[in-house]
Amino acid sequence: MKVKHIVGRLMMVAVAAGLVGACSTAQPEYTAGSIDADYWVKKVDQFAIIGDGSLSMSDKHDKMRKLDVAQALLDSMNQTIPEVGYDGAFRAFGRGECGTSGKTVLVVPLQEYTTSAFGGPIDNFNCANGNSPLGMAMDDISKDVTTLAEPTSVVIVSDGLNMGKKAVESAGRMTSAFGDNLSVYAVQVGDDKRGTKVLEGIVEQANGGYVVNADDLTSAAAMEKFVQDVLLYPDEDGDGVPDHLDKCPGTPKGVTVDSVGCPIDSDGDGVPDYLDKCPNTPAGTAVNAEGCPLDSDGDGVPDTLDKCPNTPKGMAVDANGCPDTDGDGVPDNLDKCPNTPRGVPVDATGCPMAGITVMGDEWTVRGEILFALNKASLTPHAEELLDRAVDFLKRNPHYLTEIQGHTDSTGPLAWNMELSKRRAESVKSYMVSRGIPADALTTKGFGPNEPIAPNDTAENRAKNRRVDFKPMPK
Repeated sequence: MKVKHIVGRLMMVAVAAGLVGACSTAQPEYTAGSIDADYWVKKVDQFAIIGDGSLSMSDKHDKMRKLDVAQALLDSMNQTIPEVGYDGAFRAFGRGECGTSGKTVLVVPLQEYTTSAFGGPIDNFNCANGNSPLGMAMDDISKDVTTLAEPTSVVIVSDGLNMGKKAVESAGRMTSAFGDNLSVYAVQVGDDKRGTKVLEGIVEQANGGYVVNADDLTSAAAMEKFVQDVLLYPDEDGDGVPDHLDKCPGTPKGVTVDSVGCPIDSDGDGVPDYLDKCPNTPAGTAVNAEGCPLDSDGDGVPDTLDKCPNTPKGMAVDANGCPDTDGDGVPDNLDKCPNTPRGVPVDATGCPMAGITVMGDEWTVRGEILFALNKASLTPHAEELLDRAVDFLKRNPHYLTEIQGHTDSTGPLAWNMELSKRRAESVKSYMVSRGIPADALTTKGFGPNEPIAPNDTAENRAKNRRVDFKPMPK
């Protein structure tokens, strides 16, 4: 009986020593990694960390308390995880989170992950005591997350001891709840084979994940790889699409891409927007490497609109791609009056319009706007001709036009001089009413002094009762 009492007292002393050891501050060496978030994208939408703070974590491993190892590992992990928009939660069981009560405690509720949100709770994860309800903690994870339909990773940091089949069964229930959306990773603190077997059994229940020993995660490179395996997919070109889904690897940094990682091509011409110098090309138009419509003869008119392909290099063309040597708007193959002075209004055959007189590089409109005897009012025929002149001047606003009024020789000279001015003003008023700026028009009266026919017959005198135009470049 005395022997039993002595053994019992020794066990109590050992337990007390373990509890005192639970307050140890020794920390192992863990080096946080550094992950460039620009070249990785999130693998999961949410993750949860389960920390073991049960009594067995007060035992030592390699002369260090296992809970100190777990805390240092969690701190290194927290410093390594990049902030790329997933949600994170931290749940502890046992008494790992100092000052809490309950078999499991949601230390960090699910929220958008930030390093700072996890820093304080990890610092407080330093009190080893209580039992090991890992199974209960895993059951609670299904309630902690927002949805079971999003890709989710769970990281368990534990020695795996004093858990048994119940924890493995809970892992099975968790996997059933999440389906293919769940991966479970376990970091074993210590090297007890019984704990290894339990943690391996838990991980095998999930659809992805593995068991790794905490001793293998002390270097920055090892921690980086672990975090990448748990949370991230590589994105080598940094376009936001993981490499295994990226159908256009090597996209230049900053280029907008679609869901499969290919640069956006808004007009569908086969040239991505960032290279396309001719956006909004009509559908079906053949383009060059810069996304511009093909112009095989280099005349400035794309092939789709070019009615005169194979125009000699350097030859001036019209909007249809046809040569127009004299620039009158009528292509050479239809122009019956080639070499018309530039700016002269022409008809559909390229010849000066009726009433136009060409004198070298100058031209005038003569003998078309006619008036009744002693009248300055316009006839319907005159208005029709003036509308054509208005259309020409609107298309050629660089002209300053002198409107010249004329009369026949009938009547006193003074009367005819005044009448010719009124005829010119009547024409100007009409053209201004049709949209020609007043300052683009001047008027002048010539009376009977510049006839275009002898004033010897009624027919000839009618020809002299007119208004002429003299357009001059401004």
